[in-house]
Amino acid sequence: MQSKSIKNLFEYRVEVFLFSQLLLMFGALILPGQTLEAPVFNVFYSFNIATGMLITLKRRQFFRLVAVLLGCSLVLSFLDTPIFPTIDPLVPQIVIFFAFHAVVAIVLIDEMLRTFEENYRVVLGVLSGYISIGMVAFFLFILIEHMQPGSFKGLPIDNAETHSQEEALMYAAFITLMTIGYGDIVPLTPIARKAAIIVGLAGQFYMVVLTAIIVGKFLKYRQPKKKG
Repeated sequence: MQSKSIKNLFEYRVEVFLFSQLLLMFGALILPGQTLEAPVFNVFYSFNIATGMLITLKRRQFFRLVAVLLGCSLVLSFLDTPIFPTIDPLVPQIVIFFAFHAVVAIVLIDEMLRTFEENYRVVLGVLSGYISIGMVAFFLFILIEHMQPGSFKGLPIDNAETHSQEEALMYAAFITLMTIGYGDIVPLTPIARKAAIIVGLAGQFYMVVLTAIIVGKFLKYRQPKKKG
């Protein structure tokens, strides 16, 4: 019975992970004014990493890496004093989340390229991989802004009650990934501009190259074989 439950959980791993991603993206609508430092969002991010372990379950090296990241995230969440006194306490958490989403994006992309299944889970996997890249961009942008304040022009004044800068950086990350470019938030420093270039290239590469490869595989797989 227990092994069957685990099997069912693994079967729906993409759906569960996608739900945790959407919870991160739109959690501020449910709990306005919360931030990365808030306990409730620490729970959200820990849940996101835990569900990410299901994605990497068949890849031992990646699974162990994600497990270590989850452990480090939980330890940092409950520590009263920072491990690195000279560094912003939020920076280690940002690095952990950045590494986690990068690992999961790699695993998801690899699985989508290897699979020959034709069902809705493949579509969800492609979407989840794209969101993972967007989350990598978000944590990259927020890390840059924490290390070099003022790297992005157009960010709202950071308010202790709304913490709108984090929401603005997430918005900027996904808009850059989709190469929409409204121009309301602009990178100013060299490192921020280089990061924006990398994110834009990643978004275009994913949509144009990887998606085309996956669709091409499906079309080739579904073509009826010619009778000799």
